[in-house]
Amino acid sequence: MESVGPKPVRFELTPQLRRSTFTPMEHKRKNILLVVVSIVAILVIGATFALWNPTPPPVVTMPVPNGYAAFAPAGAMVQRRTWDFSKMDELQLRFLVDANSNALQMARAGLAEKSRVPIEFSLPYVSAHMQDLSQLKMLAQAFLAEGHLAELEKRTNDAAQSYVDATRLGIYCRQGGNVMDGLIGLSIEPMGTLSLQNGVPNLDARTSAELARKLETAASDEESWAQIRENENTWSRRTFPGLQYRVAAFFRRKATKAEDAKMEKKFNAQQNRTRRLMLDLAAHAYQLDKGHRPTNLADLVPAYLKTAPIDPLTGKEMTLTP
Repeated sequence: MESVGPKPVRFELTPQLRRSTFTPMEHKRKNILLVVVSIVAILVIGATFALWNPTPPPVVTMPVPNGYAAFAPAGAMVQRRTWDFSKMDELQLRFLVDANSNALQMARAGLAEKSRVPIEFSLPYVSAHMQDLSQLKMLAQAFLAEGHLAELEKRTNDAAQSYVDATRLGIYCRQGGNVMDGLIGLSIEPMGTLSLQNGVPNLDARTSAELARKLETAASDEESWAQIRENENTWSRRTFPGLQYRVAAFFRRKATKAEDAKMEKKFNAQQNRTRRLMLDLAAHAYQLDKGHRPTNLADLVPAYLKTAPIDPLTGKEMTLTP
């Protein structure tokens, strides 16, 4: 006799359900994909916050007194024909140098102090500051004109003083500044070093030693190109705090990196030339005092230089050349 009751239910997977089941290998692949997606999401979120950077960097305290405060007004006082000094006869040149004497006196007062560019975090600052930078270059040319006149009048030591002051102006006028300050300083500095190089053998011992110490003081406070670039980044973050600018900068980083590498190489090469000139001045003073050339840097430190200069191209102590 057949039993009476409900028949057992049999379940069968439909084709859709069969396709939705996963083998152990498929589960493993799915988990790996989820991990990868999670990591990418975390990186994107982290990069977004890093680019946004809502907390601006702190503002650097200005030195008091600030030597830079004398440079721009001194440049504004310079006669506009200074750029043409090399084509003038001695009488014209003397007239020009006399006309610029007050400007050079003011600039030298600034060179005697710590200097730092007073940056403002706004777009109008850029156009106003560009005018100051053009005047700084004319101020450097006024120093060169003064040195050129001294050479014509056989005042070799005075000429060297003028050329070193032009070199120091190139270094001090970019301290704490942005890339545009670094570029103008880099264009001014070689004006002085190139004008002075051939005149070193004609200097007396006291002047050589004094000028070596002045260049050493300037070099001791000098910022690297990497620091100048960081100053630029700080200015950008404070002036453009929005995410849009950060994203644009992120996508320009490759081109910026290549440009920075090129400028850093040029910057370091000029630093090397200035420090080499400093060594030559100290070695010349030593030779006049001792009657023979120094054999190594130890002969110059600490009597003529406080420390051995570092070559920015190698990161090692510089050596004397024959």
